[in-house]
Amino acid sequence: MTASRLLAALTLSLLVTVLPLRPAGAGDARTARDAVQAAVGEGLDTFVAKGHSLAERTRLLDGLLRRHSDPSMLSSYILGRHWGKLEAAERTAFSDVFMRYLVSSYVGLLKNLKTGVAVQVGDARPVDGRFRVASMVTLPSQPSIPIPVDWDVVDAPDGRPVIIDVTAEGVSIIRAMREDFASVLRNSGGRIEPLMEALGRKITTNDASNTQQQ
Repeated sequence: MTASRLLAALTLSLLVTVLPLRPAGAGDARTARDAVQAAVGEGLDTFVAKGHSLAERTRLLDGLLRRHSDPSMLSSYILGRHWGKLEAAERTAFSDVFMRYLVSSYVGLLKNLKTGVAVQVGDARPVDGRFRVASMVTLPSQPSIPIPVDWDVVDAPDGRPVIIDVTAEGVSIIRAMREDFASVLRNSGGRIEPLMEALGRKITTNDASNTQQQ
């Protein structure tokens, strides 16, 4: 497992966006930092060295995703301009499939998280209408080589500070996913059905692999 994939698994439940973006905590950098610290702590406490069954990991990951993100807002960011062209029923259907895709993609990576994963959260700074919180992540496999990870934080419509993206080893997790989806949409002339069908096939493959490895 690469460090970036492990970090993706640890931070998956923290990804959400709003449009337009507003700085977290009405300009309060400390609020942004505290939000990252709290989210990281919950993620580590939930999965590191717990030995949960596949069913329990799936339930816990789904719960974390829904507590720390809004499926509709996350889906709107992933789809970009295509989101505004969807009917309400299509938005609901896509959000449901997308959340199941996220859980199935990462729940297997959470199986053997070992004691020794540590995240040192640093300062927050304003960047492009959001706060970017720096951190250093240490993995048991390479304790002497901390990995820089940046967390982007904004306010959700209800006022909660939420993490909209995580950049690990120079790779923005959500941006990369958005680019992949955009490619499928371009090839289908902007139709959402082929993308949902592709996600459905991936979910089936992921579920089979997770069950085999549970």
